[in-house]
Amino acid sequence: MKPKNNIVFLLPILLFTLLTGCNFDKVFEKTEDIQNSKWDKNHIVRFDVSIKDTINGYDIFINVRNNNNFRYKNLFLFVSTSSPKGFSKRDTVELTLADDKGKWLGHGIGGINSIEKGYKKNVRFPVSGNYRIELGQGMRNDILEGIMDAGIRVEKVK
Repeated sequence: MKPKNNIVFLLPILLFTLLTGCNFDKVFEKTEDIQNSKWDKNHIVRFDVSIKDTINGYDIFINVRNNNNFRYKNLFLFVSTSSPKGFSKRDTVELTLADDKGKWLGHGIGGINSIEKGYKKNVRFPVSGNYRIELGQGMRNDILEGIMDAGIRVEKVK
C-alpha cells in the first residue's frame, strides 16, 4: 500500500510543476542559425507567425546569440513585418550587446552570449492570418562576423 500512497501524493506536485513551467502566453518562438556565424547583408531571416486573436495585444521580442568574434557594442537590424493583406512596415532596431567596457550583456558562457530585446509592446494585429517578420543585419559590413543565430518570440500580453 505504501507505493500507491507515494504516487497519490506526488501526482499533484508533478502536475503543478508541469503546468506552472509552461508558458501558455507564448504564441511563437523560433531562431535561425547564421551559417558559420557570418551574417551576409543579403541573408534575411524570415519567420511566419500565425495570428488568430485580433482582440488582445502581443509583445514581440528579438533574440540574438553572438560569440567573441563580434567586434561591436551594438547590432543594428532591419525588421520588416508584412500582414496577410500585403501591408508592410520596416524598422531599424538597435540592440546593445555589450557595455562601454566590452562586457557582454544578456547571459552566456564560454564566449557565447544570448540577449533578448523587447521590440514591440502590446501590438494588436488587425486581421487574423500569417504575418511575416524578417530580420536583416543593418551594419556597414557586407559580412558580419560573430552572430550565431537570430530569432523572435511573440507572446500574448499578460
